[in-house]
Amino acid sequence: MPSVTGAAAATTSAIAPTGSPSPSPALAVPSESESPAPSLRPASSYPLVNSCNPASVPSAIAVTTPASGADSSIALHVPILMYHRIVPIALAGDSLRGLVVPPETFAAQLDALAGAGWRTITMATLANDLQARRRPPARTFVITIDDGWDDGYTYALPILQKHGFVATYFVIAGRIDLPSFLSSAHLQALVAAGDEIGDHTMDHVSLPSQKPPQLTYEIDAAAARIAQVTGRWPESLAYPSGGVDNEVVAAVAACQELRVAVIEERLVTEKPETTGKPGASQSPGTVATAAPEVSETWTDRFVVPRLRVSPTTMPANLVAELDRYATG
Repeated sequence: MPSVTGAAAATTSAIAPTGSPSPSPALAVPSESESPAPSLRPASSYPLVNSCNPASVPSAIAVTTPASGADSSIALHVPILMYHRIVPIALAGDSLRGLVVPPETFAAQLDALAGAGWRTITMATLANDLQARRRPPARTFVITIDDGWDDGYTYALPILQKHGFVATYFVIAGRIDLPSFLSSAHLQALVAAGDEIGDHTMDHVSLPSQKPPQLTYEIDAAAARIAQVTGRWPESLAYPSGGVDNEVVAAVAACQELRVAVIEERLVTEKPETTGKPGASQSPGTVATAAPEVSETWTDRFVVPRLRVSPTTMPANLVAELDRYATG
């Protein structure tokens, strides 16, 4: 295990974020088997930096975080969808089936949302809105894709671009360039398409079980590695398996480049006669539980809930779930 040096001091100079632009219409959509060219320097060839100080990766665009955040007088209600794998079942290996959404299902879900007038922003843009106490346009939502599998590029990206959507990819930094995971070139192509690359720790371990030095390493070294590869410091983090406690939140907040973090929830699919609330379709034998309330404030920006989308989530029910939070 690499040596751990602790969190760095606060940012001394930073470049204000501009948010995540819409995908460029000139960007070629990759085929399902295509990889971007030319191949780039592998992530493992960069020196390990266990610091969230932008001075440690001077070539990367930094993030501005205020010394004191905005008050919590504004609450946004932007649904954040959680996906993991967008890949045919036959190619998913031993991945948990509940986390594998076939491309045709993903496309149908996005077709329904686009048809209902929904538009996307990234987690970084949501953080901008929270910081500025600015409400995004009505029917705005976020797509997040966890773990950094390469099908996020080969399968998910073309579908996102077809709809004019962007996503936040939460990448396990220690797996960049490994077989079946996103490569350095993939990550740069995603950033060029207007997508965001977020921090999903270095090794995808349970953060509450880590001692302070290792906790800092998992968060900070992952952020720096992503900055080395993409040229942009990550602004958001997803806790592995949703594991979080007060010490973990404090460690994330100490990495001043990170401005928002998400926990794992699941999009519940209860029968109308049970709760009267719309949701996604439910597999037989699944226990129904209440869907999390969609709400984001600056005060609670490091414990933002998400709605988990499953392969059995019917497009119409997904739209109905998000419509609970539509405004305007």
